[in-house]
Amino acid sequence: MPQRLSAPSPPLFNVTDAHSHVSSQEFDEDRDEMLMRSAQSGVVRIVDIDYQEDAVSKKQMARHNGIDLICGAGIHPHDASSYHEDKNQLLAALDSKQYSMVGEIGLDFYRNLSPPDEQISAFIDQLDLAVEYRLPVAIHSRQADQKTFEILEHWCKRTTGYLGPEREPGMIHCFSGNAELAGRYIDLGFQISISGIATFKNAINAPEVIISSPISSILAETDAPYLTPEPHRGRRNEPIYILDTIRFIAKLKGMPAQTVADTTSANLIRLLGMDE
Repeated sequence: MPQRLSAPSPPLFNVTDAHSHVSSQEFDEDRDEMLMRSAQSGVVRIVDIDYQEDAVSKKQMARHNGIDLICGAGIHPHDASSYHEDKNQLLAALDSKQYSMVGEIGLDFYRNLSPPDEQISAFIDQLDLAVEYRLPVAIHSRQADQKTFEILEHWCKRTTGYLGPEREPGMIHCFSGNAELAGRYIDLGFQISISGIATFKNAINAPEVIISSPISSILAETDAPYLTPEPHRGRRNEPIYILDTIRFIAKLKGMPAQTVADTTSANLIRLLGMDE
């Protein structure tokens, strides 16, 4: 159902939501209003993960509401069983040049909606597509830390610097591992994306991950309409709530929230090879 929300006060500026699903049907009744609320609260760019909608139309709608929409295309591990049937549609999306990221891709051994071997095969193939199209990746990993890292470590070794010396190969979406794993990913060159999960009381790893990770390697995301941060749990998530996650990061890092907003925005711009 549509929601009437007020932006947290005071607003921030130059805010980036590094991973969301604003094309989800959850927003069909109030997408324009949701994007307008986001823009009014200081959100200037949103990464939308969905390649089954027309990217040009999505970008135009977002721009009309004051948002720079960045699109990502990839086949989720849940859908790995139909990867070969869906791959042509993915390739058509990537060929359109309207997509700036391959993702979200990876492994999900929690739900196992596709067999693990099919997930691994689809994951590796899409990593190779990222190199072919010279795009960074957005990685999904749930209860598959060891295997995901193993695959990415091997991939990084054989594709070192495929985006150039100044750019990272990708981001670990909705990171929920421990600080040691975060450090290993950062050493590989990845950015760690912090979602609303970090604000949950049972997110025992999040504070140490945020404190120990350099701000230059941190992104902030909503994963909207999922994973609504405190104090809004129970509501549909949307990009306006990225402000709560940014303020949570800022408190733990001991720095102004606006500095976190500016730096996480700059981190995504660098990752995507965009001009500021």
